[in-house]
Amino acid sequence: MNNISVSIIFKMRSRFSFNRIIYYFQIFTLLVFSGLLQSCTETGTTQVRLPSIELYQRAMVALEDEFYQEALKNFQILVDEHSGTRLATLSHLKMGDLYFKQRKWEESESNYRRFLLLNPRSHLTPYTLNRLIALNYERNLYGLFVKSRDFDRNMEPNRTLIREYQRFYLLFPHSPYLADVQEYQKRARSDLAEHELHVANYYFDKEAYHSAIGRYLYLLKHYPGFPRTTHVAERLIEAYRLNQQPELAAEMQKVLDTLRERNLLAQLTMREE
Repeated sequence: MNNISVSIIFKMRSRFSFNRIIYYFQIFTLLVFSGLLQSCTETGTTQVRLPSIELYQRAMVALEDEFYQEALKNFQILVDEHSGTRLATLSHLKMGDLYFKQRKWEESESNYRRFLLLNPRSHLTPYTLNRLIALNYERNLYGLFVKSRDFDRNMEPNRTLIREYQRFYLLFPHSPYLADVQEYQKRARSDLAEHELHVANYYFDKEAYHSAIGRYLYLLKHYPGFPRTTHVAERLIEAYRLNQQPELAAEMQKVLDTLRERNLLAQLTMREE
């Protein structure tokens, strides 16, 4: 009886020890698996988050090969994952250029201005301002196949262009980009003058002579170099007469005749002819 009890107790202890060994082994296996899983996850994350220099190089290679969407994708990842770095700031400039090529004016302007905000003292500031001026000129061209000016549309881009020109001239009077900027400014002023003439003629045709007179006077005062100044003056005189203001019409006619006699409008008249 005693021998049987001892045997049973021994077997129970052996079974208990074996179960404990299995239990510890399971815990050990779980810990090892968790460690391996964490290691794989960290490795995968490292592979996805590429260094900024590698992203920039990928973007530039795609840009040179004219894979513009791929270039934009890599520049955007660089900006998102490495914000505040030198290459992220430069990426805004590159994206501005790429969006300019695609005529996506809002995206282009946003990236150009972001670059200026993050790097205001860059040697690339004159270039960036020049691109902003070109952008505001180009965005006011309309037409699917043949681009042209439409003077009854929004002229705000031209006004923005002139403000940007004034800023550029004050900051960089000796820049090699100044000649290009001045040409854009000249075109913008001409477009604004054409817009004023278009509106004035609209009022004239609608027999709203008082409003037409105001527009003609504004045009003569603020755009003295407008090539069709003679035409504007003649329309103003006619508007005065039709608006029952013969004295002002006669006075304006004398001014026009005097200017012609002094040959001050000779060059403009030749352009019209």
